[in-house]
Amino acid sequence: MIFVFIFLIFIEIIHEQRSKDPSILLILNTCFSAFLTSLIIIIMISSNLFHKFRLIHINICSICGLLYDIFECSIYYSYCLHAFYRLIRVIYYNKRNLLSYNLYKLLILIQWLLIILLILPTYFLKWYIHLPTEKHCLIPYTNIIGSFYLIVFLYLIPLLTIIMIYVLITNHIRSPTIIRIQERQRNLRDLTAIKRIIVCVLMLIILRFPTIIFVIFDLINGDLNYLTCPIIGFVTAICLILIGILTILATNKIKKNLLKHLNHPSTQIHPTHN
Repeated sequence: MIFVFIFLIFIEIIHEQRSKDPSILLILNTCFSAFLTSLIIIIMISSNLFHKFRLIHINICSICGLLYDIFECSIYYSYCLHAFYRLIRVIYYNKRNLLSYNLYKLLILIQWLLIILLILPTYFLKWYIHLPTEKHCLIPYTNIIGSFYLIVFLYLIPLLTIIMIYVLITNHIRSPTIIRIQERQRNLRDLTAIKRIIVCVLMLIILRFPTIIFVIFDLINGDLNYLTCPIIGFVTAICLILIGILTILATNKIKKNLLKHLNHPSTQIHPTHN
C-alpha cells in the first residue's frame, strides 16, 4: 500500500507540474519494483490455499519463484540508476544529453532487460524446486551454487557499483579544482543523496543477516528448516516497508505533497462569486 500511495503522489506531481525530472522517473521505477515484489509475495503466500494446483503445475510454481527474484533484484539495480544519475549531475553536469528524461526511460528499460537476462538462467538450470516446508518454489539455500549466484548478482554487484560511484563523487568534490559555490552546494546535495542510497541498500542487506543463521543450519543438516521461509518472508516484508518509508523521508517532493494533503482536506468550501 505504501508504494501505491507513493506512486499516486508522483503521478499527481507529474500531472500538476508537467515535470520531466529524471529523478522522479527513477523513484517511480524503484516503487514499481517494490510493488511488484510485494504482489508476487502475496501470490506465493496465497498458494498455500491451492496446494494441489501448485504441485500439479510445477512450472507455474517455478515461474513465480523466478519473478520474485527478478522483482527483488530490480529494487537493488534501480538504486544503481539513482547513483548513476547523481554521478552525471556532479561530474558530467555539462553534458546535458546525459541528463535527458528520455535517456533514463531507456536506461530503466535496459535495467529490466539486464535483470531478466541475469536471473533467467536459474529457471532453465532447474534450480527452483518445490520447498518441502512450503507450498511455493524458490532456490533452496542448500543449493550452494544457486545461492552464491543470487548473492553475487542480487546484492554484491549493485552494492559495489553504488559504493564505487560514491567514491568517484567524493574524490571529485574534494579535488582542488575551482567550483562555484552553487555548484558545490548542489554536489553536496547529490553526495548526501548517494549516502542515503548506500544506507538504504546496506540496511536491506543487513536485515537479511538473520536468515544466514538458518542458511548455515540448513547447510550443516542438508535439509531446509521449517522456520527458514517464514523468517525470510517476514524480513522481506520489513525491507519493503522500510523502502517505502525511506523513499518518503528522502524525497522532498513526496513530503511536500504529503503535507499538502494532510493540511488541506479534499473537502473544502469555495467562496461563490455573485
